[in-house]
Amino acid sequence: MDVAGRLPKLRVALAGTDAEFVLVTKLVNIRYLCGFTGSAGMLLVGPHDAVLVTDGRYREQAASELAAAGVADQVEVAIGLTAPEQYAILAGPTRGRRLGLESATVTWAQLRAMERTHLPEVASLVPLDGLVEGLRLVKDTGEVDRIEAAAGIATASLEAVLPLLDGQPTEGEIGLALDFELRRRGAAGNSFETIVGSGPNGAKPHHRASGSTRRIVEGDLVVFDFGALVDGYCSDMTRTVCVGTPTGVQRRMLDVVTEAQAAGVAVVRPGVDGRAVDEACRAVIRAAG
Repeated sequence: MDVAGRLPKLRVALAGTDAEFVLVTKLVNIRYLCGFTGSAGMLLVGPHDAVLVTDGRYREQAASELAAAGVADQVEVAIGLTAPEQYAILAGPTRGRRLGLESATVTWAQLRAMERTHLPEVASLVPLDGLVEGLRLVKDTGEVDRIEAAAGIATASLEAVLPLLDGQPTEGEIGLALDFELRRRGAAGNSFETIVGSGPNGAKPHHRASGSTRRIVEGDLVVFDFGALVDGYCSDMTRTVCVGTPTGVQRRMLDVVTEAQAAGVAVVRPGVDGRAVDEACRAVIRAAG
């Protein structure tokens, strides 16, 4: 992935705002910009320099991850053992400057603390919406490869556990088996909690598999909604399978859903509102009765 090319692009975007610096606090955005995967950190980006502020737990990890991402020469790592120490590091370069904050991430309490105690000498705190997210919209080749890998792991994992349905497992058991396969095949974790809904539970879009004791029996339609996490990138797959031979009604349901999906895909193109795609799918379903 071209991590090294992201900070220059961020500076271009920052130049088009009312802020001189931006304090990135959303962890996935920090990882995107410099490769750091720790659970605590702040990335201050200015016109010419950047500093990653974190605590002592991540001293070695931060250095190695930034080097692996190819940004060690672009981002300084600064360690503050306490929150006041960390904000003291940020206070120097931002004194008298207009500091941009990720408005979707910073809480009201954090904002008030910055104004009153943490960073009282900044010229102003400027809300910024989607500055990093705008860059993340366009994926580079390395990102696409990781998304494809996550999708491939998910597909192979589902194929591996489908034969278990013949043994009438509970939803919880098949969900656990699927989670294990995801990890065994290389996923770092799940994109979200695995959903397995069989029979009447299939009508619940977010039915949880964990803890469910309903057994999956012949004739059930089973909805799987799950994903794999690979190097920070997720897949999200939804599949419905029939245990045993589907009835005529079930086959008709499959045909309608397949036609609706094709209609939605045909509408998708850059700039199209998602509601237009939704309406194309719904039109097919309404026509089918």
